[in-house]
Amino acid sequence: MAMVTSDRITLLNDVKPFKSTWKVEVKVLHSWTQRSNYPGGDSLQFILADKTGVKIHCTCKRLFLARVKKLQVGQWRFIENVSVTPAAGKYRPTSHAYKLTIISNSNVTNSSLKNDDEFLSLTTFPEIMNGSLDSNILIDVTGQAIDIGDMQVVPVQGKETKKLELTLTDKEDHQIACCLWGRYAEQLLYTYKVGQVNKNFFILFEICQNQCLQG
Repeated sequence: MAMVTSDRITLLNDVKPFKSTWKVEVKVLHSWTQRSNYPGGDSLQFILADKTGVKIHCTCKRLFLARVKKLQVGQWRFIENVSVTPAAGKYRPTSHAYKLTIISNSNVTNSSLKNDDEFLSLTTFPEIMNGSLDSNILIDVTGQAIDIGDMQVVPVQGKETKKLELTLTDKEDHQIACCLWGRYAEQLLYTYKVGQVNKNFFILFEICQNQCLQG
C-alpha cells in the first residue's frame, strides 16, 4: 500500500472511522505489552494525548512493531495513516469513543512540540462513591493512603495471588477502600514499609479499574 501523507493535523476529538489517512500530533503518556495466546501474538498498547488534553488508546500488532519504534513515553510525535475503530469492551483505558490501530502504512515522525503536561484526568472521590462512573472505563485517582493492611495471599483461578487492601482519603475527608493485586500490591507495600515513608503517603493510580475502588 502506498504511503499517504498530509500536512493537515487533526485533533483527536475529530478523528472518525470513515478514513485512515489521518495525521495527528500526540504525546505518548503510557505504553505496555499486552500478552496474547491468539494468532498474531502479543501487541503493544499506547495511551496518547493531543495538545488539548484529549486522550485515545492506540494498539499495534506484533507484525507492525517496526512502525512504532519512535513512540516513546514522554515524547511528542506525528502519526499518519491509522485505522480508527469504535472503542468497545471492558477495561477501556480512555473515554474516547474510538481507538487507533497501527496499520501497514502507518508512519511515525518526530514533533518539535514541547509540553510537559501529564494530562491527568483525575476522578473525584464523590464520583467513585455515587456509582455514576462507567465501570468499563479505567480511571485516574489520587489520595492519601491510610489503614494499609498486611499482604494477603489468596487463591485466584487456581493460582496463589498477593492482595493488599488500604483506604484512600481526599482533602474533604472522603474515603474509599482500595484493593491492589500481584506486583502492584508488592510495589506499594515496598514503597510504604521498606522506603520508610512518613504518614503523608500520597498515591496516584493511573488507568485503574473502578471496581478496585469502593466508597
